[in-house]
Amino acid sequence: MNTAIIYNYNPNESGSAPTDYQIPEHVPLDSTEGSISNQDEDELTTIENPTSDVLPTPIRLAPPLSPLKGRFTLLQMWEGNIVEVRNSEFDAIIIDRTNPDLSNELVTIDKFEISPDDNPLIKRGSVFYWSIGYSDYPGRGRIRESKIRFRRLKGWTEKEINHSKKIGKEFAEFFKSYSE
Repeated sequence: MNTAIIYNYNPNESGSAPTDYQIPEHVPLDSTEGSISNQDEDELTTIENPTSDVLPTPIRLAPPLSPLKGRFTLLQMWEGNIVEVRNSEFDAIIIDRTNPDLSNELVTIDKFEISPDDNPLIKRGSVFYWSIGYSDYPGRGRIRESKIRFRRLKGWTEKEINHSKKIGKEFAEFFKSYSE
């Protein structure tokens, strides 16, 4: 099916077009001026254009918004491992990645601190990263932020854990036999 819509455009009647949207001053017209034609196989139908012959003035659109260009300054970072999960909170052992000389800590974190997309990842053994720092965005000032994001790696299966334990026992026996 072929469909064509042809309008007569006269830039002098509707004012000048915005420079962002160049419209040609002359549009070549054929014999079906001001009509819509539909051609299906052997059938040809012509419908007169019910609107005026002049296009409306184009609307100038606002430019698309770009993402905020900001900067995050890290003050402290921990890597955590969940050890117990309860209804509204969980316990985790966190390792300080900013200052590894500090000892590990046991912390309790409320589940409301976690993004709804990450809630299914809250389970025993899950690893997460907790960052605290400042975000600077133009026009918004400085904001202190605490971000918790979960590592999304496939967990170990029971078979893999048992295999690792077996290999560990074999190494232990091997080294034990050489130490005697």
